[in-house]
Amino acid sequence: MTKQSFVTVLVGPSELLREGLSRILDTAKFRILFSAACVHDLLQKPLPQHRPILLIMDVGGTDADAEFAQIAHFKAICANSHVVVLADHCRSSDIVSAFRAGADAYLTKAAPSDTFIKALELVMLGQMVLPVEPSAFIQDIRPDLKYNAVTDDLTSAAAKIENVERGLSILSNREKCILRCLVEGESNKTIAREIRIAEATVKVHVKAILRKIRVRNRTQAAVWAMNHGVLTLASGPSGNEKMTGPQDLFEGQKGYPFLANAHPM
Repeated sequence: MTKQSFVTVLVGPSELLREGLSRILDTAKFRILFSAACVHDLLQKPLPQHRPILLIMDVGGTDADAEFAQIAHFKAICANSHVVVLADHCRSSDIVSAFRAGADAYLTKAAPSDTFIKALELVMLGQMVLPVEPSAFIQDIRPDLKYNAVTDDLTSAAAKIENVERGLSILSNREKCILRCLVEGESNKTIAREIRIAEATVKVHVKAILRKIRVRNRTQAAVWAMNHGVLTLASGPSGNEKMTGPQDLFEGQKGYPFLANAHPM
């Protein structure tokens, strides 16, 4: 199954490191759009305006405060973005500064590539990822977020991703149909009218989808669907028809409507 790629940008003072990251991520589902030495240079480029961007930022420079200020500036400009900090060392003061600036993950360069990729996938699923040691006090800074503590090999994170990817196989055709509607930002009432079932039944299906793919809300479900190439209907709205390729889900859409059209379950 073809998976939707994550739009990714790299920032850091080392061109060699950025090139190495590009090669690693090119083997996964992360599409490197731009690479720059600093956020200021990155923001001069034509970044997508209506879809999430993953920024991976190397903070190995000599002025950590300036680098964290760049993160805050990027988040202010690209509100729907996800930011992963890549550091040489795990310093509690830097971790605090990174998350206060708006980072979603703090990783060290000692992690193996497969662990690194799994951590990025968790971030794109709406999770916060950080080293295990400072996980307790980080909750005081970002109490709104649930986090995944990262050990050296991120075994638990990898297991979680594997469980998520298995989720698609246990979704029924009707649930896949409803998941497609969530990607399009449709309300329960609209979904019910489109696939000709009761609105209460739609709500039951949505709750089942969230449980099966292990996400917390409709927005995360929509992101999950796009990341996992959820198939769209070839014809009709009943939820039992033959499915076509994932590219049909994205053709003709302007941005990510589910980010703007949040509805209660």
